[in-house]
Amino acid sequence: MSRNTRPPIYDEPAYRAVEAAHMLALPPGTVKAWSFGQDYVHRDGKHKRFRALIEPADDTARLLSFNNLCELHMLAAIRRHYRVSMPSVRESMKFVRRQLQTDRPLLSSAFLTNGVHLFIEHSGVVLNASREGQASLSQDFERDLSRVQRDARGVPVRLFPVTRDAPAVAEQPLAVVVDPRIAFGRPVLASAGVTTAVIHDRFLAGDSPSEMAGDYRVDEPEIWEALRFEHRLAA
Repeated sequence: MSRNTRPPIYDEPAYRAVEAAHMLALPPGTVKAWSFGQDYVHRDGKHKRFRALIEPADDTARLLSFNNLCELHMLAAIRRHYRVSMPSVRESMKFVRRQLQTDRPLLSSAFLTNGVHLFIEHSGVVLNASREGQASLSQDFERDLSRVQRDARGVPVRLFPVTRDAPAVAEQPLAVVVDPRIAFGRPVLASAGVTTAVIHDRFLAGDSPSEMAGDYRVDEPEIWEALRFEHRLAA
């Protein structure tokens, strides 16, 4: 592909489904089904096709982009916090696409303003009313959404994956980041830009977290978060 026709860095095919699943703390089968679809046998014995929920960066090579990671993260947050059924997810996605007039609503800044509410309400979930009279989302859900950092135009530019097995978002620090502009989009320590894989390799080679903290001029707890993240990937 020539330089002039290269896709934007955020849409470049860069991640295998298994790699994306590990980074997002999702089952690999879920990521594969949501991204590429899945054939299965229904209980009536007929062969069915589960259609993908997102548009992967490269369907043929089965590779995902940074934008795909963000879309999967948003879908997982909705499923986790509001227990929306898969048929409702699919119909709600169609509804929000029409309402926001965009093919990729999960990446749109408008999704954070009224698209989330449209999605959840269309799914049949009843939300609490705030004092301003608008539907109120849970704080944990909003924290989950905030792990996708956006620029001034509302475009996703960084993703902070979870580093611990603890399900509560409040217990998840923003120590590790995925940024397509850094280290080819591999997870890095947010404060230093060094990949978590390098930190893990040094640890296995005998370097202590305190030594690495001094080398990278970061606090030692940040090194431990990188190691927790890598341990979760390897588990």
